[in-house]
Amino acid sequence: MKTLIVYYSFSGNNEFLAQELQKRLDCDIYKILELKLRNSLDIFLDLIFKRKPKIEKSKFDLQQYDRLILIAPIWASKIATPLRSFIELEKDNFKEYSFITVCTGPDGQDEKITDELIQLTQKEPKTVMELKINDLLPPERKDSVKYATPYRINQRILLAFEMEIAGFLQAL
Repeated sequence: MKTLIVYYSFSGNNEFLAQELQKRLDCDIYKILELKLRNSLDIFLDLIFKRKPKIEKSKFDLQQYDRLILIAPIWASKIATPLRSFIELEKDNFKEYSFITVCTGPDGQDEKITDELIQLTQKEPKTVMELKINDLLPPERKDSVKYATPYRINQRILLAFEMEIAGFLQAL
């Protein structure tokens, strides 16, 4: 199957994941680029006012791909707004798609993410996976934005998610 990874990353964590999956799958990759530089206040305002950031048009013809792997952070139990903008622009060109994220969120948000994806695309995702930073933190630091938000993954840390990543790839 011809695969395209489409990703947005604010902190670099989801970019690291996207690049790792691209190596493993030997497929094309596309980074969503915004027309305006984003900061934490923009994220907050986007969520409150349901704003959609403007993004560059993709240079890829999605009709040429059998499946898409969407990757982006989760902000307040919602898919990052730049990926939402991409989906709105391209959803009619989606065939099969899956979603994976490195996130800080609470347990149980995967159902919300799946519902949001279905609402945005009008199609069921093949699989949805969260790689939770919370699972890597010591008990006294779990569920704290103070510790989870600045956390950055690398190759060694990604190994902690190896079983989840392998399961995600197998589900494709």
